[in-house]
Amino acid sequence: MTMPLHRRACALGLTLSLGATAVAASASPTGSDAIRYVEGKAYASDGHVMYTESHWIYDDGDDPSRLVLYRCPDGKPFARKTLHDDGGAQAPDFTLDDGRTGYREGVRNAGGKREVFVRDSTNARERTATLDTSPMPVIDAGFDAYIRAHWDTLSKDGDTLPFLVPSRLGTLSFRVKRQADAQIEGRAARQYRLSLDSMIGFALPHLDVAYDAKTHELLSFDGIANIRSSSGKNVSAKILFDPSKNKDVARADLDAATKEPLGGQCKIP
Repeated sequence: MTMPLHRRACALGLTLSLGATAVAASASPTGSDAIRYVEGKAYASDGHVMYTESHWIYDDGDDPSRLVLYRCPDGKPFARKTLHDDGGAQAPDFTLDDGRTGYREGVRNAGGKREVFVRDSTNARERTATLDTSPMPVIDAGFDAYIRAHWDTLSKDGDTLPFLVPSRLGTLSFRVKRQADAQIEGRAARQYRLSLDSMIGFALPHLDVAYDAKTHELLSFDGIANIRSSSGKNVSAKILFDPSKNKDVARADLDAATKEPLGGQCKIP
């Protein structure tokens, strides 16, 4: 059975947490108490800002972790994502909560197994499935870890990998290829494309990401994001990151972000 185009597009809603780990080794936290702050702005096709992403990268014990707040244009947070790498950089546990609708998705450990879960709204029943980890899929921000781990080997021929799509409670086969190098805001950049690995993949939406060729910092993301529009579909966004604004912050800043209420009610078309 052929999947309708809008469902195939949603299947490409991989997540925007790429930016949460896209910090070069030279710019990453250097100690257990160090916390790195990164920010990106998500633009619609007409150029207006839909939302802002605020990322905190830190160590929770010995586990690399991230906190992401998604903010409305007025600055009020409407969604939060937490990620914890407990042993596999390309497959972290994570939870995304959207305060506007109660939508929730993620991956967790349950009874010694990995479990993917989705809740479509506050009053909806949570759907779950045991995650197939053979081979280990790429999960959420793990795509960024995969790029950096294969920085010197990824080619224009590309690699095929299973990528978790939480809304499907399973994975799809994707192909990641290196694209032509470019200049972005005066920086030499490497570009990569992630698309469905199928005969119809060329006709479907894809994700394009660009990294600073020297520092490996994420510069841009262009494609279907994990944030949903007011109609319930994953939005298409271009997210721009400005590495010059990356900075170290205090633990109090992270603690405040963890507790900040998700009261933003912005309408995202």
